[in-house]
Amino acid sequence: MAPDFNPDKENWRDHKWIVHKAMRGTQKGVRVGERDLMFDREGRFATSDEGLASTIRKEYPREVTVSRVTSSHPSDRGHKYFFSVPRLPWHEEEEDE
Repeated sequence: MAPDFNPDKENWRDHKWIVHKAMRGTQKGVRVGERDLMFDREGRFATSDEGLASTIRKEYPREVTVSRVTSSHPSDRGHKYFFSVPRLPWHEEEEDE
């Protein structure tokens, strides 16, 4: 299988692969080599290793779905904190007018 190809201009961005159960069942995870990768309670897990995602896609073609998503850099996500600025001198001048 050919590696994932993104025809748009986001090739410079980091990507992650979401591995999701394709159907309901008792399967708790997948085994790749010596590693056991377990699904969370929603039935998925994420990996940033393209080779691992490709291997899972080949070994479990009917049991799981592997999707690539754009993983934005933390600086692209915006701030999660509220920033306040102390009262500045020119603000006092505006109130006097």
